[in-house]
Amino acid sequence: MMRYRIHKLIELFDTPVGFTLIFVTLGPLVLRMISPIFVLSALLLPGCQGGTSEHGPTGSLSGKVTYKGEPVKEGMVQFNNPEKGFGGQAVISEEGTYTVTNNVGGLVTGTYQVSVVPPMIEKSFGPDTPPSEVPKEMPNIPQKYHYPKTSGLSIEIKAGENTFDIDMQ
Repeated sequence: MMRYRIHKLIELFDTPVGFTLIFVTLGPLVLRMISPIFVLSALLLPGCQGGTSEHGPTGSLSGKVTYKGEPVKEGMVQFNNPEKGFGGQAVISEEGTYTVTNNVGGLVTGTYQVSVVPPMIEKSFGPDTPPSEVPKEMPNIPQKYHYPKTSGLSIEIKAGENTFDIDMQ
C-alpha cells in the first residue's frame, strides 16, 4: 500500500486571504514533477498583486525623519487609521529615511495619525527581576511624538506613491 505524505513547501505570500501551498505527494517522483511548475509560479505570481487589497486601493509611502533638521538615525514611524482600523509601521534607517512595505503595496487609502517612537531596549530593574523592554531614551524624538493623538502629525494616503517627511521640533 502506498503512503501519502503531505509536504508544506512554502508559505507563498502573507496575503489578506493568507493561503499556503500544500502538495500531497506519492513520493519523490511527483515532487520532482511539481517542482518546476511551483518555482515558475512562485516567480510569476508576486507580480499579479498590484496596489489594492481586499479593503480597497493602497498607496506606497516613504519619507525622511529629522529633528531640528538633523536625521533621526533609529526608531520607528507608526501609522494608525482609527476609522478603518488599519495601520502600518516602518523602521527608520541610519540615513533617517523610512518606507512602509507590506504584501499589498502600502497602506490602504485614507487618513492616518502618525507617531514616531524610539527603538525598544532591554533594561534591568534589579537582580531579582528579569529584564524588561523599554523605549530607548532619545532626546531627538520628543515625548509628544510617541503617541498618535499628541504628535499633531497626520497624512492622507492616496493611491500610488506618497511622500511624508517629518521634521520634529
